[in-house]
Amino acid sequence: MSQSHSPPETRQFKALWDRQGGLCALCGQPMPRQRFEVAHATLWKKQRPSFDHIRAKARGGPDTPENLQLAHAQCNWKKGRG
Repeated sequence: MSQSHSPPETRQFKALWDRQGGLCALCGQPMPRQRFEVAHATLWKKQRPSFDHIRAKARGGPDTPENLQLAHAQCNWKKGRG
């Protein structure tokens, strides 16, 4: 399945984006807002903003705004593997 060209424009996404200033919560680097801000779809797949649970759901973390942040998809994946 292909990735969307932009993240979901939900109220929650916009609030997190604004709060973080468009920066990844894990590495601190800027995240692209949409696919066409990066040179290739492969980069978009790695750099796109994704929702990250601060306290993992598997460890009892809730799906509340206070427990969510935005992170590059690749940073989020690495965090989950570590």
